Amino acid sequence: MSGDEFTKGSVGISDGSHKLLTRLVYSEEQFTEDRPFSSIVEAFRFAFAIGYRHQCKGKREGKQHTVAPRQFVVTEYVEILRTELSETGQSLGACISDYAEGGCQMISEKVQAGESLLSLVESK
Repeated sequence: MSGDEFTKGSVGISDGSHKLLTRLVYSEEQFTEDRPFSSIVEAFRFAFAIGYRHQCKGKREGKQHTVAPRQFVVTEYVEILRTELSETGQSLGACISDYAEGGCQMISEKVQAGESLLSLVESK
């Protein structure tokens, strides 16, 4: 599959996942909380990586929030998703978004359990 044989699409997450990731972005007012990310795009990238690592996809339902396309360039992920894209026919953005949504579900479970986000990186 060449770079022209897939649809780029856009990336986004559900409203609930957007609220979760927003709570993980550093804030001077809540400096004592576990807020390890400097931006929503950075948090989205982490959620995608966790979802992809664990092959956990989620479906985006309800209101959607788009992730800034200039800051999250979907074409940078073609190589790791090439086979999946050719098998499913899904757009690159939709595939990335599904993994990010799955990652958000995993992050949410850790947050609700009072566990560190670092445990997601350490777990298999």
